[in-house]
Amino acid sequence: MFCGECAKTVEKAAKKVAGVTAARASQPKGVAEITYDPTKTSPAAIAKAITQKTPFKAEVDQPR
Repeated sequence: MFCGECAKTVEKAAKKVAGVTAARASQPKGVAEITYDPTKTSPAAIAKAITQKTPFKAEVDQPR
């Protein structure tokens, strides 16, 4: 992400996915934290939606 508007674009794309309850993207860090209902969607589906609806390639970060 290059600017604050980029972060908002990612947040909006994520929030359009059924089951997403919150999205917060950080432009300086280049990451987004998404809260979702696992009975309605998955990390892969959210990443796919972000990749398709924005100019950014979203990837799922695996827990450490």
